[in-house]
Parts: sequence; structure tokens; C-alpha cells
Amino acid sequence: MRQLVIDILLKMAKMDVDAKELTAQTEAQTLLIAALLIQAKQDNSLTITETVQDAIVTASRSSTEFLQSDVDLLLTHINRLLAVAKYVEVNGKAETEGE
Repeated sequence: MRQLVIDILLKMAKMDVDAKELTAQTEAQTLLIAALLIQAKQDNSLTITETVQDAIVTASRSSTEFLQSDVDLLLTHINRLLAVAKYVEVNGKAETEGE
């Protein structure tokens, strides 16, 4: 019984480490995408937000294989990434102007 408890605790600890690793990867990707979006916005007058959202909606309408819940989830995450980019851009400008 004692060994079973130890095995369960070890598995739970590994799951916790894996979850933290995945969270760190996701946050790093979010910041990288935010930086890329800010750079692209400065280099080009296209509105990236509308382009990305239009691409997702167009792709979802092109096939009946996509579930609306999956499309909504994807749009939610895209909008989160775009919000992070906007936050970084606005706060970066505020800090630059404050110096």
C-alpha cells in the first residue's frame, strides 16, 4: 500500500512538472507572437487583427469538418494573443514616453 501511495505521488509530481512546462512554453510563445505582431504592425499598415480573424472564419466556413466550438476556442486564444500584443505595445510606448 505504501508503495502505491508513493507511485501515485510521483506520477502527480511529474504531471505537475509537465503542466508547468507547458504553461511556460505557452507564455513564451504568447510573448514572442506579441513582439512579432507589434513589429509587423510597425512595418505594415495592414490590420493584423482583422486579417487573422477573417482567415479563421473563412477557413471554418470552407469545410463542415470544423466544429463551431473549436473555431470559437481558436478565436478566443487568438484574441488573447492580440490583446497581449496591444498591452505590450501600449505599455511600451508609455514607458518610452515617460523616460
